[in-house]
Amino acid sequence: MAKVRRDYEVYLVYVESERCDSCGECVKMCPVDVFEMPHKAIPVRPVNCMGCQTCVALCKSKAIVITEI
Repeated sequence: MAKVRRDYEVYLVYVESERCDSCGECVKMCPVDVFEMPHKAIPVRPVNCMGCQTCVALCKSKAIVITEI
């Protein structure tokens, strides 16, 4: 089965920049490359999010919130 690309967001990916400690775990472990880390984590490709919540589980500072929309 081919992977289907979406042109719209199914999940809202939010990072509380005040809480983010720039550890980079979300960038390293996200299976669909949602985040980049210039200084703090930023969800630059939220349309890629598949709602696995790996980033939420790995974030020790609890800065990431995923909401299905």
